[in-house]
Amino acid sequence: MDGSKGEDIVVKVPPGTVVREAGNEEVLLELLSPGQRALVLPGGRGGRGNAAFKCGSNKVPRIAENGEEGLEMWMELELKLVADVGIVGAPNAGKSTLLSVISAAQPAIANYPFTTLLPNLGVVSFDYDSTMVVADLPGLLEGAHRGFGLGHEFLRHTERCSALVHVVDGSSQQPEFEFDAVRLELEMFSPELAEKPYVVAYNKMDLPEAYENWQLFKEKLEARGIQTFCMSAVKREGTHEVICAAHKLLQESKEANKSFEGWTNPVNLNHVADMVQRQRRAPINDFEISFDNESNTWQVVGAGLQRFVQMTNWRYKDSDTRFQHVLDACGVNKSLLKMGVKEGDTVIVGEMEMVWHDYPESSGLSNVKRKSFDPRWPVWK
Repeated sequence: MDGSKGEDIVVKVPPGTVVREAGNEEVLLELLSPGQRALVLPGGRGGRGNAAFKCGSNKVPRIAENGEEGLEMWMELELKLVADVGIVGAPNAGKSTLLSVISAAQPAIANYPFTTLLPNLGVVSFDYDSTMVVADLPGLLEGAHRGFGLGHEFLRHTERCSALVHVVDGSSQQPEFEFDAVRLELEMFSPELAEKPYVVAYNKMDLPEAYENWQLFKEKLEARGIQTFCMSAVKREGTHEVICAAHKLLQESKEANKSFEGWTNPVNLNHVADMVQRQRRAPINDFEISFDNESNTWQVVGAGLQRFVQMTNWRYKDSDTRFQHVLDACGVNKSLLKMGVKEGDTVIVGEMEMVWHDYPESSGLSNVKRKSFDPRWPVWK
């Protein structure tokens, strides 16, 4: 906001957006549902006029404050699609074809790798009150977790899925190895992702080579306890059984995680703004002092002091006197003397740079003076 009639700045994001501070992996908040709003950076409070400083001994104070500057922060917004089931597999395994068959989605389909350049979403309806959202993700190549191919850019979308459908190209030379390679990429990208429940859909049963390899593939995977289905997405054969099995896994996953629903959708989405407000409202006597031997400079650092310096309007004569009183009252002068400040040392408080002077006849307020300049203005660094 800017001024008394300023308006909030609203950044519209799609559901599934993750917000992080730039350069920090910690997640600040997640917006998962349509209509959710989160306050991230609150504006600063307005400055007080001279009437706020009126007292019995000073009926017309010559002082006023500036408005508090709002904070700035670089943020990274990452979109993770909110889908119930994710379709994964190697390039050209038939993922997009399966999505087009089970939903009204119309992804680009062609007989060459990397036809899918962006994730596609489709809604699968079972009856009037039972639906699920399915995401078709670009194919995974060996080394995708390290950035090879296109699939690595979209692996994060599978993290929101409750269940996965592994589509295997039955016409490939070694379908089992293709399946294991995709599983390995998922595990290398995120161990939690590899633990999600899944079903395997052996595709392209309309081709002779896939039909011949099906029985051996099924026996090997079932020996490992992996649920396996065969289908031909092109001919729409076996696709209903695959998606029903995925829906069953979805329902089981929701039941298992039912107790954690309150945590995944917190009531208070303004906790980032609350944290920022607590930091910026730090007491004025909460500060640290450091000394640089080379430049004989004392640095006084504290959120409360920095806010006070920024809000002080130096155009008014009484602001200088008030500033000296605050430095003395909050213990800055006493701390500097205790730490050994000397004549001529530079003292920096917030963005205010001053020079320390010693006077035998007095101490405290008169010991701190700004450098030689118009007394109404501070020297900004």
